[in-house]
Amino acid sequence: MSDKTLRASLYFLGGVTVLYLLVTLLKGGGGGAPTDDSGLAAVLGELDGEWLTRVELSGPDDAIDLSKDGGVWTVNGFEADSAAVARFLRAVDEVEVGPVAATNPANHERMGVTAESAWTMTVDGTTTVLLGNSGNRYRTFYARLPEADEVSLVEGDLRSAATRSLFDWRNKVMVRADTAAVMSVRVTRDGTTTLYERQDSVWTADGEDVDGVTIRDLLQELAGLRASGFAPQDAVMPESPDRSVQALDADGNEIASVQLAEQESNFRASSPASPYIFEIANFRADRIAPEPPDDEG
Repeated sequence: MSDKTLRASLYFLGGVTVLYLLVTLLKGGGGGAPTDDSGLAAVLGELDGEWLTRVELSGPDDAIDLSKDGGVWTVNGFEADSAAVARFLRAVDEVEVGPVAATNPANHERMGVTAESAWTMTVDGTTTVLLGNSGNRYRTFYARLPEADEVSLVEGDLRSAATRSLFDWRNKVMVRADTAAVMSVRVTRDGTTTLYERQDSVWTADGEDVDGVTIRDLLQELAGLRASGFAPQDAVMPESPDRSVQALDADGNEIASVQLAEQESNFRASSPASPYIFEIANFRADRIAPEPPDDEG
């Protein structure tokens, strides 16, 4: 064999080797993964967000129990955030399982689908799926069935919607009032009480017109006062809160009320509308319980 022929043979062999390695890597790195799915598509395809009643989500540091009873969703016994639940149920319905990304169990750790690293999603106590790391494209992630070696690349929002902390799952809207029905608001702040009253389209306090921005901010917070966190389970509100707000309708019936206790960096807040004690940011406390008109500015 001439030197020229030998070199050509070596180049050809090298090219074939490189091509084989590229194909192997594209198929998930070892194991010659097939292009069809691992059965995960059939499992997820049977799920329907409309009839789900319980979902257990367990991550490395979190254990989430979503339960539906009488049409109401709770998370670990607390009221769940309706938007977070709606996003999750929508993601369950829209998920699309792509081809198998790997068949070799040696890839499980890299893809985040080991029993220790994955988020485990168990639906209605029967269907379990391991949700792994984000995939190589936007809105994709790796997933597998617990008993399977095959790992599939999945498209959709399911991983992001499911892998949330308890704080993110809980409902943080502590007051939601119909502000169109509010005719007066009694605000007590640092021992001074101010009565804001609606006169047609104008609000007054002690017979004087009130700055429109003050009333707008107050009513916006009453329409949906959103907490920034939750007080510890053993927290209690003081008998005499630093601030209090009471909204009344035209007949003097209470529409909403809030009690506020000042902390070092925020306020604790409670309301008859919820059994929990929340934490709200200082700026929200100032909006819903403003200073008396004479003290503003």
